[in-house]
Amino acid sequence: MMKRKLQILASAVVVLVQSSNAWACPMCKYALETDAVEPKAYMISILFMMGMISTLFFSVGVLLWWVSKQEKMALTAAGYQHLFDNAGSQPYLAKAKAKC
Repeated sequence: MMKRKLQILASAVVVLVQSSNAWACPMCKYALETDAVEPKAYMISILFMMGMISTLFFSVGVLLWWVSKQEKMALTAAGYQHLFDNAGSQPYLAKAKAKC
């Protein structure tokens, strides 16, 4: 157990020591060294693009959750609640029925 922890610690130290070489992309490094407007605009555009991708993934995730919730409510209202009460979604019920 101690050997495993030592290996993990050694790996973490190696990664942290080597990360200084890859700290920033060349454009980010250039932007920090100069007072030019273009590199700062480039950095802001990268943040904007990352924000748009995050927003897109979050929106699709919320939409899928909402559609799933609406479908479950519609099936429950139509009398198909038994579809949600099976051994696939509640494996402890299958074990209880097997013992009886």
